[in-house]
Amino acid sequence: MSYEGVGVLVPSAVYKQIPQLSGNLKSMFLLFEQAAEKNKLIPCYIKLSKLRPSKRSVVAYVKTTNGYQLMRVPRPSIIYSRIIDISQAVRKRIRSLSQEGVTLFNIPNYDVEKYKIHQLLLKDEIISKHLPQTEVLTKQNLRKMMTEYDSLILKQNYGERGIGAMKLEQRNDFWTLTYKTPKMINFKRLHFSNILPNILEDHIENGHYIIQERIKLATYNGAPFDMRVAVQKDGEGKFKVTGIMCKVAKKNHFLTNGSEGGQTYRLDDIHSQAIPKIPLHVLQKTISIFTIRVAHHLEQYFPHLADLGFDICLTKEGTPYFIECNFISDYVGGLFQHQKLIHDEWSKVFTTPFDYARYLMNQKKTRKEE
Repeated sequence: MSYEGVGVLVPSAVYKQIPQLSGNLKSMFLLFEQAAEKNKLIPCYIKLSKLRPSKRSVVAYVKTTNGYQLMRVPRPSIIYSRIIDISQAVRKRIRSLSQEGVTLFNIPNYDVEKYKIHQLLLKDEIISKHLPQTEVLTKQNLRKMMTEYDSLILKQNYGERGIGAMKLEQRNDFWTLTYKTPKMINFKRLHFSNILPNILEDHIENGHYIIQERIKLATYNGAPFDMRVAVQKDGEGKFKVTGIMCKVAKKNHFLTNGSEGGQTYRLDDIHSQAIPKIPLHVLQKTISIFTIRVAHHLEQYFPHLADLGFDICLTKEGTPYFIECNFISDYVGGLFQHQKLIHDEWSKVFTTPFDYARYLMNQKKTRKEE
């Protein structure tokens, strides 16, 4: 088998760093290249604006003995997308490339609003039992949810890394809102009874937030945790779980994100303390069956999904709940420390997409020969 080029579509910010890669990004690219080598593939790192449907070649960064070099290469027939831009211009270009026979997987042609994903998952009878009640933030919905639950999470309908997330808790005769604006270093707490704080009124007016029932999470060392579960298509074209990364919140915090001080652990490391009544292999199987079902369900609505990262939480009884979907499975900052993977087993999160790329390439060749 001869070596063939595979495209890796990267965001502009990453593309600019490629000539002088450093830190965790460099470590991630090394894993890409090792996986490509195993599959006899040559990664060609591409920026979308360089891909023109009318051209059979493209300028891409390719790793050489002299580092990453920009060169013009034949346009790859298989391209792994790592961008999340969903603008109309991006969609139009991707459609044009697809019409010319280029296969892009994990293409960003979906609406990633959290509420829309929630509505789609409600259609599956089994998945719907594992969803926190979720509503668009309006004054009416907020008042309704405040009568039904004593703890709520408010977050941006479209957003990442927990930015802008707020906690609302009832204590005796008053409510406490815990929040932080982008300009604030520490969280602030506001107490109120009937009159909503101005910051809530502002978010209601802007219409960019959702409200979720706050699931009582299992804890590790007294802190709540959730999980990033990587669900990817493998070298046989099938969804499988390639990594379970537990994100444990900082003491006295409600967000598990690394940007808020959360720490990443293997499920093996925290299982015996967090959920001791359920054997580890049973818990892993439960998480795997559930998340793969979610992946198959979403695939009905969004074409060419292959690299998903689900945020999943567990109750103390080990029941999984779906929090939200990320259309790229990895989160580099949480898996690397000092430019090395915290645990070697998580390397599959970065290497499996190249197994799938080889599978697609072989499928395409078979069809040509028939």
